[in-house]
Amino acid sequence: MREYNFGSGRPDPLSFPSEGLAEAAARVIADHGSKLVDYPEGKGYLPLREIAAMRFERSERKSLPVEDIALTSGSMQALQLLSEAYVKPGEIIVTESFTYGGSLGLFRRRQARLVGVPMDDHGMIMSELEATLKRLADQGTKPGFIYTIASHQNPTGSIMPVERREQLLEIARRYDVLVVDDHCYGDIIFDMDQAAPTLYTLDDSGTVVYIGSFSKILGPGVRQGYFAAPPSRMNQMLHNKVDGGTNMLASMIVAEYFKDHLWSHLAMVNRVMQERRDTMTASLAEHFGPLGPAVQWSNPPGGLFIWVKVPDDVDIAEAVRLAGSRGVVCPPGRAFSPEDEDVPYLRLAFGYPSVPDIRDGIPILADCVKAASGVRVEA
Repeated sequence: MREYNFGSGRPDPLSFPSEGLAEAAARVIADHGSKLVDYPEGKGYLPLREIAAMRFERSERKSLPVEDIALTSGSMQALQLLSEAYVKPGEIIVTESFTYGGSLGLFRRRQARLVGVPMDDHGMIMSELEATLKRLADQGTKPGFIYTIASHQNPTGSIMPVERREQLLEIARRYDVLVVDDHCYGDIIFDMDQAAPTLYTLDDSGTVVYIGSFSKILGPGVRQGYFAAPPSRMNQMLHNKVDGGTNMLASMIVAEYFKDHLWSHLAMVNRVMQERRDTMTASLAEHFGPLGPAVQWSNPPGGLFIWVKVPDDVDIAEAVRLAGSRGVVCPPGRAFSPEDEDVPYLRLAFGYPSVPDIRDGIPILADCVKAASGVRVEA
């Protein structure tokens, strides 16, 4: 059976620069292979950290000291180190009312209590965040941190405006709460008019830890993420990094390739991703639009995801089951709920499937949604 995989945030397999990475691997192994008999330094391979710093400076127009950057095995390891450093079992993590299911799973394994803050089309609502922190403070409770995907939010695709980012930082400082700025989708952007500086860029008080990733622009199998933090927070996080060091061979190859190809690679990935987004939104309009005004979807200015609101009477679990039986893979909204509640949403990832798969898979998904709700489309 043909599969239409709208499930996970991966780039197009054809965008993976296999030939360029193979050539980079041959060069670095020939020139520097002897270094691989040593363990990586604690913060990871310096040339790749230098590329991360250069990438940040060009995107943010602000320098990021290389000594403030540490490489990790994907961005999830950075989040694991943060959780271990700042959250004890039973303590609270504040998140958006919908957020990445992988992060939620990690937090739950840490036995954290999750508190979601309501969102709108521009991300976390600041009045709601302040009310949440005040309520917790009145109870004598301080969260371990606030976790936000402010740019290309997963799953909603929203970008938090700069004014709201500044409010978030002011509120966090007032309540003395750490902010985790997960920026792993930040390079994938189609509408630069909606771009906003990272929370880490706006912060001058050590309130924010920044998480980045090379995996989202190459592939999750590369497992090359990183975080940036002031020295005191860096040391707290690295204290729990007992893996012997981030894979130096992978870091060497990625650094060798990106030293000459980072910006051209990003431009290519963004062209591909924008075409996929446009194809998916057009297909949703054609096949989900007839379900009526109760069905809505985001048109994200970047990232990898579209958030689809379906009618309240749709049995989401049944729609997902029916879709899976016909080869269409997508997660239900519940996977992104901090409260683990059934919600009338689907998240569609548009980066991995081909244009023909999007065009053929979306009408199947629409049929399954209709079948799970009893909705009849008028002729």
